[in-house]
Amino acid sequence: MTLLIDSGNTRIKLGWCHPLSGARESQPVSVHADQLDQLAVWLEAGQAPLQEFAQQKGVQALGVNVAGPQVQAQIDAAVSRLGLGSVRWLQAQEQAFGLHNDYEQAGQLGADRWASLLGLSDLLTQEYPVDQGALLISFGTATTIDLLGPAQNGVRHFLGGSILPGPSLMLASLKQNTAQLPEAYGQTAAFPRNTQEAISTGVAAAQAGAVLRQWEKGRQHLGHSPLVFLAGGGRALAQQELLEQLSHHCRLLNIEPPHLHELETPALRGLSLFAAHP
Repeated sequence: MTLLIDSGNTRIKLGWCHPLSGARESQPVSVHADQLDQLAVWLEAGQAPLQEFAQQKGVQALGVNVAGPQVQAQIDAAVSRLGLGSVRWLQAQEQAFGLHNDYEQAGQLGADRWASLLGLSDLLTQEYPVDQGALLISFGTATTIDLLGPAQNGVRHFLGGSILPGPSLMLASLKQNTAQLPEAYGQTAAFPRNTQEAISTGVAAAQAGAVLRQWEKGRQHLGHSPLVFLAGGGRALAQQELLEQLSHHCRLLNIEPPHLHELETPALRGLSLFAAHP
């Protein structure tokens, strides 16, 4: 078994896979950095097969980290205490598993974005038409909106993407940088009439508008409507607004609106590819 680690800005998500059978965790484990001293407890609670990890030859832990060197060192220490040796930390590459990274400098792409895109690319290959592009929106501390092209001769291209503050970061910034505005988690409304609704509506509209722009750019570039996949813990704050904006936009174009597919852990799926093909 191989431990899979997706260390983000807010939480650390953990999964595992069998490198030969490809069997994966039924439910990932999610912890904060200050809970790493109890990593074994959390993994056992998540029914991780800890005894099998030690029997795996070679690399026993694979990860991506965007939370900085201090958190990475904490994870390294916690994994070492489990008896799994050192973590193999992955960075974005120019190409892997049939996905080409079109970033001007491949290594500049965030490792978590790359792992997530690899996970989505694998999902598309396994379960969706190969001739269709896809947009992956991850609503985390930052929101990333990334476009994958259709597969051609077994190769997909990551065409590029945008980054903006995520929903929670937008909400927190208003509270921290203004004198009277709260950190609001209210409902959205067409014409908000209280501060909670006004803030929630503004943030949701900003997130949805950014996604709509990239979706339309993708549609024009690809010549067809890209599939839409949502990930990240902040997606609930923007999902309904996004659905409404996309539906309205598609009515104006007289085309079918896309279904919003939800992905829980695309980065862990991407990491599992490296476990199966070390």
